[in-house]
Amino acid sequence: MGIPFIQPLGFDLSGISFATISKTWMLQRTFNWQLFMPHLINGVYGPLISSFCQDIKFGDYSIQTLGKMQHGAFQRFYAGLQDIDSVSLSFITSVDNAVLDYFYGWYYLMIDKEGYYHPKNNYTKQIYISMYDRSGLESARFTLKGCFPKNKPLIPLSYSSEDVLRLNFNLSVDTVEMTSLVGSIRGAVTNVIGGAVGGAIGKLKEMF
Repeated sequence: MGIPFIQPLGFDLSGISFATISKTWMLQRTFNWQLFMPHLINGVYGPLISSFCQDIKFGDYSIQTLGKMQHGAFQRFYAGLQDIDSVSLSFITSVDNAVLDYFYGWYYLMIDKEGYYHPKNNYTKQIYISMYDRSGLESARFTLKGCFPKNKPLIPLSYSSEDVLRLNFNLSVDTVEMTSLVGSIRGAVTNVIGGAVGGAIGKLKEMF
């Protein structure tokens, strides 16, 4: 005997026009984020200067060239390695110059007084960026691994304007990992439902 027919659960839309159906969108916003630099460098705590960050750009993954492998008379191609160009940070500066002290101290973790580079694991740091939804809950987190500054900032001083001093830094980064709270919950629920459905079908097969 086969598995009995299971009635699918659906929605009865008879008598409902499309004009009466509304959809609420909850979208990510470009300002609902926070930078976390949890390191003590040159006497300055990372969380102290994190709040001075105004702009951040990261990602820009690209595969420069396709790799190929000769296999008999044929060639097989594969994607190759993903290159991450850089991370750019823009800071406003406080009167105590904590941002400058932090990044200049970070630079001196890389190169000693004789001009030699220290081992990479001495100066690479992890940086975290959290994105939040409208309720204030963390919806996604990006972990930037293997970061270090690629430049000392250009300092634009001018009498022609009275703007706040902004400093731009470019960081090298090894990898960017993304975790999503909503995605984790969605995956867990999907796994539970999939396991329950699979178990129910298995029981039905045993019965019939």
